[in-house]
Amino acid sequence: MTDKEFQNPADLVQLLRRNAGEHPDRIAVRVAGQPGLTWSEVDERASSVAGVLAKCSEPGDRVALQFPTDADFLPALFGCWYAGTVAVPVPPGRAGEKAVQHAEPTMIVTIEDHVERLGDRGLTVGRAMALGLTHSPGRAGHDVALLQYTSGSTGTPKGVVITHRNYLHNMRMAADLVRAFSPDVEVSQVVSWLPHFHDMGLAFLLFAAWQGGTATIIPPLSFLKDPGVWLRTISEVRGQFTAAPNFAFDMCTRRVPAAKVAELDLSSLAVVLNAAEPVRAETVDRFAGHFAAAGFPVEAMAPTYGLAEATVLVSGVRNGGPPSTVRFDRRALQTGTAVENPVAGPLLVGCGRRVEGLSARIVDPSTGVERTPGCIGEIWLHGPNLSGGYWRDERSADTFGARIAGFDDRPYVRTGDLGFLYRDELFVIGRAADVIEQNGRCLQPEDIEFTIERSTPALNGRRCAVVPYGAGGDRLAVLAEIRLPLPLDPEQRVFIEVAIREAVRVEHDVEIARIEFVATGAIPVTTSGKVRRTQARTKL
Repeated sequence: MTDKEFQNPADLVQLLRRNAGEHPDRIAVRVAGQPGLTWSEVDERASSVAGVLAKCSEPGDRVALQFPTDADFLPALFGCWYAGTVAVPVPPGRAGEKAVQHAEPTMIVTIEDHVERLGDRGLTVGRAMALGLTHSPGRAGHDVALLQYTSGSTGTPKGVVITHRNYLHNMRMAADLVRAFSPDVEVSQVVSWLPHFHDMGLAFLLFAAWQGGTATIIPPLSFLKDPGVWLRTISEVRGQFTAAPNFAFDMCTRRVPAAKVAELDLSSLAVVLNAAEPVRAETVDRFAGHFAAAGFPVEAMAPTYGLAEATVLVSGVRNGGPPSTVRFDRRALQTGTAVENPVAGPLLVGCGRRVEGLSARIVDPSTGVERTPGCIGEIWLHGPNLSGGYWRDERSADTFGARIAGFDDRPYVRTGDLGFLYRDELFVIGRAADVIEQNGRCLQPEDIEFTIERSTPALNGRRCAVVPYGAGGDRLAVLAEIRLPLPLDPEQRVFIEVAIREAVRVEHDVEIARIEFVATGAIPVTTSGKVRRTQARTKL
């Protein structure tokens, strides 16, 4: 490989080849508390996996990767690319069955505990190494690298087709974002508890490869049981780059006591992405205040917007200082415009500037006409990191290849998210499909949910879902997780319902038609914590 190829890889394969050559003994990936694999070991194992896949699959065939949190996921992933196949990361067990059925893989690479039930299609990294086969990688720049399955918050799983070039462009964009936050420090220590079959979790593994650094990964269940494990790991390995959805920061603030905060050192953090669900200003402030004693640098907090259809990253660039927050007039937002109101209204968090090389437009979804800055519309995207479509899915026609009326002939991806541009930053306010229209106003469920969650101590820190209700779908119902034992005492129930209804009426001038309470964890969510509103509505 030439020096130019080392600096500007044409495909993801070259990242591993470069790291194995330049940093053979550096730890590439490790599960927190375990030894891990070096870059030379990842390369060796990837070659062994590719040797088996080359015998059993053709270039372009799909190969499913069905792993729990395990260091061998990384060599299995690169093994797919060494063999010229398409990697399909899916959740282990039943959660991944629909994606596996849809992708129709020729092989499934997994761990030893799961391989027997797969018969001839099953493979482990250990068994591949025992066979002694190897395979030298070819070129794959324009080829499909992976199918990123996503169900989002509104529908059934879709396989987003991502090429090697898509991913490399997104890694360059991510590196530019990191440099904007930390221009004088080489960021090489990545820490993540996000599942590797999730777009952001996978991106963190590959960003470590892009930087030639080390990824320390934590099982998601370990984080959910004890959020402090994430921060302790950052403290122990001097983590520099990490990410989580907004709810994770709330969990840490609630469940890591001050005495434990004093034992942490978070000063090494350069960039902390807050992404995958709406970012709340109150969450950012509480987290920064709670962990200030541990040296948490608030300027490292990076509210970010992204989606699988854009490989992962869309916006988040900011030059110094804490995240930007602006208070807007609620009534104006509900009627389609963003007007500052420093006295009253929701305090929104900006998701930074778009990454370099990406075009982000705000468009009226019904007419295809671009909206002016400060007006709310659907976020449309064009750029080299954008996917070309979904795998074998008729929904591709509705999402990819959109054209802005009277603007240009470039194809845009419709994100389904609503937002607006203000002071050159992107503000994301919710899903278009979730909007509830009532009396000429467009109500955002997330905005009302935030009010409900703070309306009574019985709900504090618990998830709720606001969904349309009634024959016309213009009334509101609430499904709320509650801290108290169910069923509620009738007097308790009345007291809590009154608190919810009054808070929503005062803040939003909206009446709630129905309220139902469920146990903690009963509201269905995606892997990134977004409420699945269609499923939540069926529970009513």
